[in-house]
Amino acid sequence: MITSDKDNLSIKIAKDIYSYLQSNNIAIDCYTITYEILALQLLDRVKEDERVENLFKSDIHQEVSDPKSECFNPIKAIIFLKDKHYDEACWLSFLLIYTDDSDESDWAFMRKLYGAEGLGLKTALTWEVVNDAPHLLSDRLDELVTALAESHPKPKFGHHRAYESLKHLPMVFTSYIGFIHEQGGHEAAFGLKDKSVDRTDYFKTRYDLIRQNVYRFGRLSTFEFLCLLGKMRLADVEPNSCYIAEASGPKRGARLLFGMLSNEQLDEHAIGLANYLEVSYQQLEAALCHWQKSPNRFIKHR
Repeated sequence: MITSDKDNLSIKIAKDIYSYLQSNNIAIDCYTITYEILALQLLDRVKEDERVENLFKSDIHQEVSDPKSECFNPIKAIIFLKDKHYDEACWLSFLLIYTDDSDESDWAFMRKLYGAEGLGLKTALTWEVVNDAPHLLSDRLDELVTALAESHPKPKFGHHRAYESLKHLPMVFTSYIGFIHEQGGHEAAFGLKDKSVDRTDYFKTRYDLIRQNVYRFGRLSTFEFLCLLGKMRLADVEPNSCYIAEASGPKRGARLLFGMLSNEQLDEHAIGLANYLEVSYQQLEAALCHWQKSPNRFIKHR
């Protein structure tokens, strides 16, 4: 497994990428610096996962879950809530993927959304709030959309949700809430208890369910949502592939690396390379996506 604290590790990973391509008879014009840029992107993904993993060992205060607090941090809040309020931790995970917000903006979108902008609530837009009065939900969501759209600055969706619009929010939220209720709650939807079920099989069944039931949650949002639930220890899931075949950015990265192959071949080689490098499928998927935007110059993600 790659660890991010070794000198010149990016050079070694670049050579390993080259070796994988060579051993699989994938045409290579020449060995260039671009493989090292991909290696740097991969190391960046590994470091990001290490930072999250280290949060589980740290003391986290309740204030991180308050959108009005300077300490607000959805990632820390999910970790804080996961053993205290499972529903809320899953709901926050959903909101985080929906907005694709980050600490780069000091969680500007999440602060307004989870803070129930314009609704005059005494609490945040918690799972309990969106479920306590079903007859009020539609009106509340419409008011929320109006308030968010009129706020200054208007919240922006992150890069992975670049084509999303606030006008879709009511349908996205009601479809997710309805889906969770149909499943019997978050615990029933994601909290796998049967340890005999394979984690990758469970990922695939959850993936298909979300794609079928949650409005405007496509390949990337669904993939990232389930990976986040796994990373936050809210679901015992692991991707069964990189899901390159249904991707856009990652597929461009895979074609840049492996050539103009079929979707199935691209997915097969992405799995093969991830296994060869001993990294997760999500780490390689994210690295390919960011690498293809600038294959000859490293640009740190966020």
